[in-house]
Amino acid sequence: MFRILVRLVLGTATIAALALGVLAPAQAGLPSSTCGPRDLSQAFLPWLDPAQYFLMAGGDVESSAGWTLAGGARVVRGNEPFYVHKSTDARSLLVPSGAWARTSSTCVDSDEPTLRFFVRNTGSILSTLVVDVRIRTTVFGVMTETTLPLGVVPGTTSTWQPALPIVFELSANQLLGSTSTVDFRFSAVGGGGNWQVDDVYVDPFKDW
Repeated sequence: MFRILVRLVLGTATIAALALGVLAPAQAGLPSSTCGPRDLSQAFLPWLDPAQYFLMAGGDVESSAGWTLAGGARVVRGNEPFYVHKSTDARSLLVPSGAWARTSSTCVDSDEPTLRFFVRNTGSILSTLVVDVRIRTTVFGVMTETTLPLGVVPGTTSTWQPALPIVFELSANQLLGSTSTVDFRFSAVGGGGNWQVDDVYVDPFKDW
């Protein structure tokens, strides 16, 4: 119960907005996921974030496979300059104003409520990147789907930076100890924006 209360507090605190920053060190130890094995790495360790993350399917954006793109969103040449996934990566996702891009779906359990990625905007500082999550879950045989806002990246993010970790809402199914399926949508809002997104990771929450 203590772990659930802590996660709900974290979710409430981060759902209002998304900014650039550093995550406090996490507790040691990895949870076992009911979604299957995870290929974990400390992708954000150079930014003082020691948490273990797994790359979402297609999260390296080396192709459009697994992504749903609309309004001019597309894969372009130019990787985030830190090459946290692979030194050979060469592409990222472009999301111009009015466009949106949705990730592939991934299974998450109650220990995996955190999203993190790299982002920049080379267009108007008046544009913002809106992030939301779509959660699909089955409770007592009933399938439900919920879309929730997660945060907003300000247009002043002109150079590649890791976004602050976002804790997305836990579904009733996850709180009961089971799993849900989630995907994330990145939408460029406001005229003149020229957003790029790369290396989309999910962080398994550490045991308390």
